[in-house]
Amino acid sequence: MIVNIIMFFTMYPVLLVLYFCFRGQYQYADGCLFAVNMKPEWIKEPEVAAIVEKFRREMKQYFIFLLIVPLSSFLTKYVSIQLTIWMMWILLAIALLCLPLVHANSGLKRWKTEHCLYETEKTEHRIELKAVGKVRRVNFLPFFLPNLVALLLALVPVWAKSFNPALEKTIELSSVGWLTIIIWLCGLVMTAVAVWMDRQPTAVINNDSDVNLNYTRARKNIWKNFWLIVLWLNTALVAVILASSFLADNMGWMILTGSMVYALATLLLCIPLMKQLRKIEAVYEAKRELNDNADDDRHWIWGIFYYNPADRHSMVPKKVGMGTTMNLATPVGKGSAILGAVVLMVTIPAMCIWLILDEFTPIRLAVEDEILYAKHLNVDYEIQVEDIEHVEKITELPSWSKSSGTAMDTLEKGTFFIRNVGKCEVFLNPENTEFLHFSADGTDYYMSGSDDAQTEEIYQIIQNRE
Repeated sequence: MIVNIIMFFTMYPVLLVLYFCFRGQYQYADGCLFAVNMKPEWIKEPEVAAIVEKFRREMKQYFIFLLIVPLSSFLTKYVSIQLTIWMMWILLAIALLCLPLVHANSGLKRWKTEHCLYETEKTEHRIELKAVGKVRRVNFLPFFLPNLVALLLALVPVWAKSFNPALEKTIELSSVGWLTIIIWLCGLVMTAVAVWMDRQPTAVINNDSDVNLNYTRARKNIWKNFWLIVLWLNTALVAVILASSFLADNMGWMILTGSMVYALATLLLCIPLMKQLRKIEAVYEAKRELNDNADDDRHWIWGIFYYNPADRHSMVPKKVGMGTTMNLATPVGKGSAILGAVVLMVTIPAMCIWLILDEFTPIRLAVEDEILYAKHLNVDYEIQVEDIEHVEKITELPSWSKSSGTAMDTLEKGTFFIRNVGKCEVFLNPENTEFLHFSADGTDYYMSGSDDAQTEEIYQIIQNRE
C-alpha cells in the first residue's frame, strides 16, 4: 500500500504534464500545427479541421484509459507487481499520448503533399550571429552556492562519524552520507545541463540581430531560473535527508515524504516553465520572418524525431515539448537513440522481471557441512555454525530501517539499521511468526526460513550443535 501511495502521488502528475504538453499541439502557434508548418489560412480547411477533431478525441480517450489502468495496482499486495504495473504504465502513457500526435502529424503532411504546399527551395539569408552566440544567462556564483551548501550538508555525516564514532549506533550515518552525496552529484549534473543548454545556439527568427538577441536572452533566462530553483530544491532534499537521521524515529518515512514533495514540486515547476516559453513565442510570433534548416517539418519524423543528414548540428530545438533534441542523422544522435531504446525496451522490463523473481522466489535456510546457508536466488550468507553465538528464537522483530537490500511485505534481506543498536544483517520473511536472532563474528543476524517449520528446524540444529 505504501508503494502505491508513493507512486500515485509521484507518477500521476507525470501523466498530467505529458497530457497537457501533447494536447497543446492542436493549437496553432509559432506557425505550426502538430509540428507541421502551416499558414493561418490553411487552418480553416475542412480536412485540417477534421484532423484536429480526431486528435482531440483520441487524446481524451487515451487519457481516460491511462487514468484507470494504474488503479489495478491496488488489487495486489505484492510490491513487485505494483512497481511493474506503474513502470509499464509510464511507458504505455508515453506511447499512447504520442499516437494522436503521430496520426495528426502524418495526416497534415499528407494533406500538404497532396495540395503541393511544400516549398521546393529556400532563400538564403546572411545574418550576424556573433552577438547571439555570446548570450549567457547561467553565471557561476548563483549556481555554485546551492551546490556548495548541498556539499557541506552531505559531508556532515562524515564529520560527525569522525568526531564521535559512537553516533553510528544512534544515527544511520553511512547510508545517509552516501544518499546525500548521490543527491549532491545529481545537483552537479543539473548544473552541467543548465550550462550546456545555456551554450546552445538558438534558431534565428528575424533579419534584425537585435530581435534575435532579445529572443535568445528571454528564452535562456527562463531556463536559467528553472534550473536554479530545481537546484535549491535539490539542496533542500539533502537537508531533509540529513535532518531525518537526527530527528526522525522512522527515517524512511521522512525521506520518502521529502522525495515525494521534491518530485511534485519539480513537476509543478514545469507548468509555469511551459507557460513562460509559450508566452515568449507568442510575443515574437509577429517578428518571426526566418526558418532555419531544422524548421522544415519534412525532417521531423512524426514531429518528434529529427533526422536531417544535411544538417551538421547534433542538437536542435524541439518542435514538440521543451528544450532540445538530437539529430538522429548524426553519429551522436544515432548513439543516443540506441542507448535510449536499450534503456526503455530492455532495462526497465528486465528490472521488473528481477523484482518479481526477488519477491516470489522463496527464501531458504539450510545447514550443510557445518555451514548455515541463507539462500535466495543465490547464496546470500554462509556462516560457520561454530561461530554462531547467543542464538534465540523470537516472535517480534525490532523497529528498523533498510540501509541496503530489499524490504518487501514478504521479503526483507540486506543490511538494516536499528536505532541505539546499530547495523544488523537481515534475511527473513516478515509474514512468519518465528525468527532467529544470533551473532557471528561480531555481526548481529535476524533470519527465518521460508516458513516457521523451517525456522524451527534450523533452530534445533544450531542448538544441538552449540
